[in-house]
Amino acid sequence: SAEESKYWDGTLQQSNLRFLHSQQLGGWDVVIGGNLLGDDGFKGPEIYQDSVGGALVPIDTASMNYNPFNVNRFGANSQGRFNVNLRRRDTGIEGLKFGLNTNWQFGESLNTLIWERAYDGLYGSTDGAATRTRQLVGTVDPYIEYLSPRGTQHSFRNRWQHLNNDNDNGQSNTSNVFYSEYQVQQRGDVWGMDGLVLTAGAVQQLTRGTAELYNGGNPEGINTATNRSAYLQIDQKAGKRLNLSAGTRYEHFSINDSTAAKPVFRAGLNFQAAEASWFRASVGQGFRFPTIAEKFIRTGLGPLQVYPNNELRPETAINIEAGFKQGLRVGGFQGFLDVAGFYQEYDNFIEFTFGQWGNPLTDALAGNGFRSLNTGSSRVTGWETSLMGRATWGETTLDVLAGYTYTNPVSLTPDYLYSVITNAAGDTIGGASYNNTSLDTTGQVLKYRSQDLVRFDAELRRGPWFIGASARYQSALQNIDAAWLLFEQLGVVDWGLETWLADNPKLPWIWDFRAGINLSDHHKMSLVVSNLTNAEYSIRPLAIESPRLVNLVYTYELK
Repeated sequence: SAEESKYWDGTLQQSNLRFLHSQQLGGWDVVIGGNLLGDDGFKGPEIYQDSVGGALVPIDTASMNYNPFNVNRFGANSQGRFNVNLRRRDTGIEGLKFGLNTNWQFGESLNTLIWERAYDGLYGSTDGAATRTRQLVGTVDPYIEYLSPRGTQHSFRNRWQHLNNDNDNGQSNTSNVFYSEYQVQQRGDVWGMDGLVLTAGAVQQLTRGTAELYNGGNPEGINTATNRSAYLQIDQKAGKRLNLSAGTRYEHFSINDSTAAKPVFRAGLNFQAAEASWFRASVGQGFRFPTIAEKFIRTGLGPLQVYPNNELRPETAINIEAGFKQGLRVGGFQGFLDVAGFYQEYDNFIEFTFGQWGNPLTDALAGNGFRSLNTGSSRVTGWETSLMGRATWGETTLDVLAGYTYTNPVSLTPDYLYSVITNAAGDTIGGASYNNTSLDTTGQVLKYRSQDLVRFDAELRRGPWFIGASARYQSALQNIDAAWLLFEQLGVVDWGLETWLADNPKLPWIWDFRAGINLSDHHKMSLVVSNLTNAEYSIRPLAIESPRLVNLVYTYELK
């Protein structure tokens, strides 16, 4: 429980300072912003061995002067961010604009993916499962746009993204991503074809990474990935109520020596059935090439191992959606009701799957761990509905947003052996499939999927005051890898997961609250409470979620 799991004194804290400034300087638009964050997180401090008695003692931050940028707790995070956006409006050339945006962040964090024990270590970490990271991440985004006298819109957008994760457990990684996209758009009225819009473009993305973490492709952990694509989309307005759209995109992927290419197509329509009623439908194909992480990751988090799979094949899909949107006006309320249904089917579906992929004699957990695999075919069907709007009574307003999503993700090939065991003669004698690796195969629901999601938000405003609340609920995961519980039953680990799942078959409703006042044109105070009821819950196995967090926010605006 939470009380038994708390092995430290004091109250955890979070400090956050943000600023934003925007101004027009001559022909330039300038935006400058920044952020400083010091977050204790919501888990316990690191444990060290007492040099005198040899006992294991938690770092007692309560006995120290509070330092918001100390990251000696699991889940703690400190970071600083700075961003600048520049746009040149007055270039001296009609229709020409250009600019540059950049955003840089430096921080340090201490994260863990697996709790110590459910009954007395929910907020601790399994030995070896914590990672201290010093991270530098930044982007530089130059762009140029030009609207010709004939109405042709040209845009050229670029991005350089740099990431450096300096980890303390042999998982450091550095990458640079270079992205460029050229797009041209032309309205058909220049050719006498009213309602027609043509959009075409080309994209190139190059990723170069060096990582101790991704050494499954080569011992140095050096990997290169490229994506080149070209696309064309046609939008046509047919009459006053019907809009049609169709497009195609050719994708070419490569990672090191592996390549794949495929064209994909999509089409859709939007029909205005009445003044405030719209019907929409779309169908499209999907094509996803495995990532560097999926193909080449090789690491360990405590006893848990993660293995590479250089034989991964691309994933393909088809997506179909139909929906209806209705405007509403009832008394003082105005808003929209939206209802949609969807159908998705995947081939060579890629899943992060638990099994024996390593050497049983030399690797931890007898070579058992996670690996990305093509697990056959799957299908996701479902529907969602949402309501949003505002009710007005004199000077009082009430904004409402509510929604519900139901999904039914199932395996279409539950007996497919995506990992095969053969004998000396080469005959198949076993292997891993959905059926023999799943904890609960009822309805053939995919692993780690929540089928129900409910969300609600309401905010009441009158004069300078506002008060609001939000709620969310999602159903518990029906199916996970059976191996999680098998290792506990065999005594290999003592996470307490089986008992936790038995004691917590459902997830709770999570409520958030906020209230505030605009003291003047320049000053604003607000109180924000997350997880108001302080519910103790876990969405993903072996990871506890955050308890109640109370934030007092002061905002000062210069005008």
